[in-house]
Amino acid sequence: MTRSFIQLWTRAEFEIWKSEPNTPLIYAASNQFKQRGITKGDQLFIVACFSDALHLMGCLRVDKGVLDAVAAKNLLPKNSHTWARDYVFHDQSLNTRMRFDLQVPKGALSSFSFADGSVPKFKGDTTSFVPDPQTFRGVRELSIDTANNLARLLGVNQTPRNQVASAEPEKIRALSIRQPYAERILRGDKKIEYRTWPTTHRGKIYIYAAKTPVQLPGHEDPLDPLKLPRGVLVGTVEIVNCKKGEKYFEWGLKNPIRFNPPRSFNAFPQAGYFYPFGKSN
Repeated sequence: MTRSFIQLWTRAEFEIWKSEPNTPLIYAASNQFKQRGITKGDQLFIVACFSDALHLMGCLRVDKGVLDAVAAKNLLPKNSHTWARDYVFHDQSLNTRMRFDLQVPKGALSSFSFADGSVPKFKGDTTSFVPDPQTFRGVRELSIDTANNLARLLGVNQTPRNQVASAEPEKIRALSIRQPYAERILRGDKKIEYRTWPTTHRGKIYIYAAKTPVQLPGHEDPLDPLKLPRGVLVGTVEIVNCKKGEKYFEWGLKNPIRFNPPRSFNAFPQAGYFYPFGKSN
């Protein structure tokens, strides 16, 4: 499922973009997008905090996942500076324009919360809900209710086109992948799955995070697999090609989508492909 984040822009950035008439929402830059696990389909609310108000500038729907400065350079507007490590680009099919006239009202601020359960700090009298800019620094994940409130203020559709809106599970196959590699696929870091056997399947599959984690010698990962979900479906990804490499078959992967929370099932998982919700419709 889609996750929602908030990013604080400076007042100077607010004023610069405001000076450009009919400004389209194109991209955002940070040193924290990859660290936060942002991936394709997630949404990023852009805000600025000044003059005792939280200004809601727009909602960016992540189109390509997190790109580094080199990959992003050709996609950025002319004369843009690649000052950050991470870049995300807005789905331009949504044709979103930035807002400079919208302040988050006190009612929404009073119920504002982050995904970890913490709430913002306010300056002076807490009953006045004057936002403290320090609260919103960096990139932070939002609670579902807060994301919904901000989306309503912007008039944003909360059912992205790549999100499963129905609770009815799709009867597609799953692939068993050990942690932390299942997490790396969801983050967009791992774009090739190496197998000893080829696959003719093309299209979406579930990612099943196997119960037994692994750390391959010589390929140690800083992610702790014991702290990652295991024994559940953690998301989906598309298999787009398969070719023979020097030692293994290389399955090309694209468009990972994370489930939040992960999904359980009753079928017995297999080492390769299996159908967690049955094969027939």
